[in-house]
Parts: sequence; structure tokens; C-alpha cells
Amino acid sequence: MDVKTCLAPSEKRMKDLAGVGEKSSPVQQVLVTDADAGVRVDRFLHTHLPGIPYSFIHRLLRTGQVRVNSGRVQGGVRLALGDTVRLPPVRLEEPQAQTFPPDGWVKSVRERIIWRDDALLVLNKAEGMAVHGGSGDRWGAVDAVRRLLQWEESTLQPELCHRLDKDTSGCLLFALTPVALRQMAAAFRTGTVEKEYLALVRGCPQPAEGLIDLPLTKGIVRAGERIVVSAEHGLAARTRYRVLTRFANASLVQIVLESGRTHQIRVHFQAIGHPVAGDRKYGDSAFDVRMGRIGLHRLFLHAKRLAFTHPVTGERTTIEAPLDDRLQQVLVQSAPPTGRPV
Repeated sequence: MDVKTCLAPSEKRMKDLAGVGEKSSPVQQVLVTDADAGVRVDRFLHTHLPGIPYSFIHRLLRTGQVRVNSGRVQGGVRLALGDTVRLPPVRLEEPQAQTFPPDGWVKSVRERIIWRDDALLVLNKAEGMAVHGGSGDRWGAVDAVRRLLQWEESTLQPELCHRLDKDTSGCLLFALTPVALRQMAAAFRTGTVEKEYLALVRGCPQPAEGLIDLPLTKGIVRAGERIVVSAEHGLAARTRYRVLTRFANASLVQIVLESGRTHQIRVHFQAIGHPVAGDRKYGDSAFDVRMGRIGLHRLFLHAKRLAFTHPVTGERTTIEAPLDDRLQQVLVQSAPPTGRPV
């Protein structure tokens, strides 16, 4: 028997899936071992409740059905050795045929791998690709990478080390072993991973090089999605930037994150009056119309570089993802006649 993989949108269906019944799994109390120490709660649940989509896992978390050491917890919390996780009962049904991402989609992901060894894999994620399934996306980048390794008959188990927004392209890091995952999770948590981005923003920030230090919190709900906004009592968030090139009404900006909050770059640049081009949630629609005339029809935000200490070799490793051709062309179209380096 396997866990039901399809979830109907109704609340009744959700309760059926999560409720105890004739074919329900029992409540489990799972002790966190060394193999899972440092893993995010939502990833832990995805492993221990196979087939359950992330969207449903987060519903279980929001409704308090998952507990860590008897307390409610959010999906992004990292587990520690010796923690006890309560897994709620889920209804079990007869096994169904396993489904995989389309072969063509997996092949396109394979072509975007820019670095790989026995511990880590880095993908130059395409714009519009979710990192995992759920919230309207049947599959994510992690599903394609897992399927690719199945094709290779590999025993490696790829897991996400961090996340990128669906509309952000660039470096996406996967750990291929539990040891690599724990070490890279700790590196992201302690801020020893350098994360550099490129963004095209409206106007030109002043000064041309600086630090945006504004706390962030989640507060406003719009169209069913949480919007991250600046708030005096939010979580600390720091973004360093440097203007690389000025254009007629935009600037190419190099960005280094000192923290990794949700939508941090997009909210910070909106807050200082220079929203990112193509940002439908936090951007400037009139500016985006102008950018559309030169071929920009997506968010111009790209995770250009990751630098970290390799979990196996101990060497400092730097991976760079080139800009897609479409973004390169937008910069070419933006340059004349006023494009100039800073």
C-alpha cells in the first residue's frame, strides 16, 4: 500500500486524506537520527510520507497536525539530533501507477546541469520552473533530477540544498548524499555560502554601491498568496548591491545576499524605489511595458554564482551560471545609446 498521491481541492477531501479511518496509517513518533539532523521539517516529511505533495504537507503543518517535541512547527525549521517528530495519520489506498516528469522535460534539465560530482549537482534552473511540485506545478526541478538519476541507475538521492523562486533563473544546488545535505544545510544556515545575483532594476540606485538593511515579514494576502513586506519588527534581511551598468531607464545590478529571506531581493529593491524588471508581484507595470518592447517578458533576476566549501574535499568551490540568451539580448537592446559602465 502507498500513500494517496492525488489531493482534491475540497476541505472535506483534505480531511479524508488526513483523518484516521479503516485504511489509515497510525500516528507515528519518529526520532531524528544523525542521518536527518539539519534537514528541514518539510523535507523530512516528504521523505517519511512518500507520495504526499508538498502543498498537502504544508497544510498538515499549518493545521498543527505535525509536531516536533510536542510543539507546532513551520516547514523551514531544521531538525536536530534527538528531536521527536509526530507524523499524523494519513489515509492509505491501493497503489497507483507511478508517474514521472515527461522525458523531454528531464532531458532539458539534464542539458542545464553546469557542475556535478558524487556529492553535489548544480543546475542552471530555467525561469518558470518550480524547484518542487505543488501549488499548481505537478513536477519541479528536483523531480526531474531524481528521474535523471533513475535513468542512470544511480543510488544517489538528490535533495534541494536551498530554493529559488519559480521565476528566478540560475544556480540551484542539490546534495546527492545525506552527509552532503547536512553539511550544505549547515553552510546555508550559518551564512558561509556566498550567493550572488544579477538583476535589471528601474532607474539607477543611489549610491551606486550600498547595503539595503530592511527587516522583512509576511503580512498581506493578495490573490491567495502571501506578500513579503518591509516591517520594523520583521526578520533581519541584508542585501548588498553594486550597479554594473546604467541604461536609459534601468540599471544592471550585482547583488550579494547576506541573508536569505523569501523574495528578499524583489522586496528590498521595491522598497528603495527601484523594482526589478518583469516583477508582476512587486514591480512597476509601466516600466515592465517599456521592457517588454525590447523583448523582456519575464523576471530579470538571475542567481549567477554560488561559492562554498565542498563537503567532501574541503576546497572552496565557485560555480557560475551564465545568463540565458534572452536576458543577454535584453541587455544588448538596452545598451544603445546611453548604456555605460559605472
